[in-house]
Formats: sequence, structure tokens, C-alpha cells
Amino acid sequence: MAIQSIEKVNAMWQVWQASDMLNFVEEYGKKGDADSVLLAMDKAAETSWMMNMGPTKGKILEEAFKNKRRVLEIGTFLGYSTIRLSRILPPDGRLTTIEIDETNYQAARHIVQKALGSDDRIRMLCANASAAIAQNDERLGGPFDAVLMDHWKPLYATDLQALVQNKLLRPGALVIADNVLFPGAPDLLEYLRVPYIQAQDEVSGQPCLHILSDFITAQEEPVNIWSGRVWSSKHFDTSLVPVPFEYRPETPDALSLSTYRAISNVPAWL
Repeated sequence: MAIQSIEKVNAMWQVWQASDMLNFVEEYGKKGDADSVLLAMDKAAETSWMMNMGPTKGKILEEAFKNKRRVLEIGTFLGYSTIRLSRILPPDGRLTTIEIDETNYQAARHIVQKALGSDDRIRMLCANASAAIAQNDERLGGPFDAVLMDHWKPLYATDLQALVQNKLLRPGALVIADNVLFPGAPDLLEYLRVPYIQAQDEVSGQPCLHILSDFITAQEEPVNIWSGRVWSSKHFDTSLVPVPFEYRPETPDALSLSTYRAISNVPAWL
């Protein structure tokens, strides 16, 4: 059966499991061919929605993290972003990726192995990322030049604070967080001093966030205005990149890109 001919499942949230993705990759991905494995994973997620980052966000991620030597991925899921990040690592780079779910972790190991073969630059951990960061687990291999947060959204802010407190970020490190508007990461946006309002997605009816001009006026800003802005907090300068929710082009979302300042240059009260 051709990969293009598979009937799609109409579901907003994930119905398929890790085993379904494994079967898809086994049938349509080619060993040692990362592009074919990523294509198979994209087609699986387009058939029945799954939590891959997707090609649009994936390309932004690759461009932003190019030549970063020490990279941390929080939330491996099934290895989609792991494969993308590994392709842009320099020869002396190191990627540490953490997944809390044992089933997803084992499936991701298999998928990454099929796409890349053996790669000593990749360290895959099955662990509670929040605990590992809070305890400064030596297996993490920090400090890091770049971090991708794509795990449980309510943990984004506390995990980012722990990365700062435990000196796991190098000066100038870039932290990218996914899904900050849909379904939304309000605690993270508050920590980064990015003003927002609770809203509802017009297509799905699901809760989401919209960006405001500032914390005082509560006036919404259209995408063509806020997409060029930079917000400064105590430790980070943050911009948002508007990009649709993965595999749902009609649903707006955004990536946050935050650059770490080791020495704060904003007032202490912020």
C-alpha cells in the first residue's frame, strides 16, 4: 500500500500509540535514511494526529540550533525532533534527550537507531526530566548551548528556572519552547514577561492564548506586529515565531525563542 493512500483519522488529539508509529516507520522508513524515517513519521501523524513537532517547526528548529555543541531536548516522545537535532550537531557535539514514558522511550530508541544507526553523540535517557534538572543529574551532560522544551506545558517555567539556578545554561544559550500559544504555556510566558490573554481557538474550540500589546492595556496584538517583538525578563530576551500547530495548519501556534543572559540587565523587580 502506498504511503499516500492511507485513510486519515479525524482526531484533534492523539489516538494512535507508540506501536502504531513503530509499525509505520518499519513499513515506510528506510534504514540509515533519516529523511525517509521523518517522512514516514510525518505521514503517520497526518493520518492520525501524533505529537511530532512536524516539518514546519522542525525546519525552524534545525536552523536555530545549527552548530550548537551541547543540546538538551526535554520530551523525546518518539524521536522525531531527536533525529532532526542530530543532523545539525557538529562532529564534537552532544545531544541529550529525555523521555519520561518507558514505552515511548523504547520506541524512540528503535526509531532513532533506524534513522541514524549508532551515533555516540546522542544520549537518550528514560527519566523524569524535571527531577533530573532539579537535582543537576550528571547524566544530563550540561551546561548547554541550546535547549528544546517540548514536554508537559505546565512544567516549562519551573524547569527553565531550574536550568538557570543549577547553571545548566551557558551564556547566550538559546531555549526554544513549543506550543506556547496552543494549547499554551501561560506560566512560561509570565516568567518570560510576555503578556497574553486566555482565548479560544476559532477552528477547534479548544483553549489557547493570544498575545497582548502589554500587561496594562490588555489589547490584543495581531501576529504581524508581535512576531517582530522582543520581550526582556530577568534572565532572557524572548521572541515568538508564529507557526501553525503541528499537522493542523488552520490552528495558530508559536515557538518561543529565549536567549539566556548570564548577568541580568533589567531591574530586579521584573
